[in-house]
Amino acid sequence: MFLLLRSFSYIGLLTTVVVARAFASPAEGKLLPLVPGGVEIVAGIEDPHNENSHGRLLLVTHNNNVDLNDWLALTGVDAHRQVDEVIQVAASSPRGELKEHLLLIAGLFDQEHIFNAAEQNGATTNEYQKETVLVIKPFAREQQQMQDIRWMAILNHRTAIFGTPWLVSQSLNRYAAHTATDTQLTRRLAQLRPDVNSWNVLAMSSRMLIKHVEPQQVYAPWAHILDGANELTIGIHYGSRARLDFAIHTDSDQQSSHVADLVAQPHLMQVSSPLELLPRLENISVEHGHVQGSMSVPGKQFDAWLEAFYRSRASTPDSR
Repeated sequence: MFLLLRSFSYIGLLTTVVVARAFASPAEGKLLPLVPGGVEIVAGIEDPHNENSHGRLLLVTHNNNVDLNDWLALTGVDAHRQVDEVIQVAASSPRGELKEHLLLIAGLFDQEHIFNAAEQNGATTNEYQKETVLVIKPFAREQQQMQDIRWMAILNHRTAIFGTPWLVSQSLNRYAAHTATDTQLTRRLAQLRPDVNSWNVLAMSSRMLIKHVEPQQVYAPWAHILDGANELTIGIHYGSRARLDFAIHTDSDQQSSHVADLVAQPHLMQVSSPLELLPRLENISVEHGHVQGSMSVPGKQFDAWLEAFYRSRASTPDSR
């Protein structure tokens, strides 16, 4: 279930930043009400639960990763910064497919200190929905990577919102209106078990999904799985055995049966890496265009595979 998508990249959780806490079902995340409806990518991470795990697998755009790195730089002046939950979002707009990006972080932040430092470095402020918004121009050091002006808001010192104005404004609208979590997102996350540490939802047409796949870095069966899939939800639990929960919605019942056959193939996770995983398929169900199941693999083996996978990704030209 590991896809490399053109303009997509993997991100490992910052285990030095996220504060451990009791886990809850992904569908109960406190940031979820701020996620706009109709977005194509939502990725979330909470308590890693396992200090020995070296990576967390998320499928996000390159711009999402740039946002996270820049947010860390902008908030680095806050010596007491705490992070409990991270959600990354990507969406299409009139500007183009997956051009919009959003970072949502729950924790504890010193808004005044962060904003003052940013303004001293050239940022300006605005107001939207009665909230002070920091307006951040592209950093000089990364203008080849990020050309977007971005907004940052910090709500009650507890929730940070950072990204393109199109998505940040929608999140602030939802916050002001006390909007509940999007029902489609709740439904998709409810397919996952409550103990997952990281999760991903991809919801887009198969045409769009295939368009963004890097075929040279995806093992052939997964390319076939994507052909006809219009919704993919993944959850990963890390431990002595890593477990990967998945739910795939396809365009037809026939395609679902084909996907189920592919998922059950041996060597399914041999993807651009000298290491090969042989996951154990724990269960699988096929019903009405929907395939759902779980795989498990030894945790140390999965960590080693992730490290090799990240190295392979980093050495790939134009990995954005």
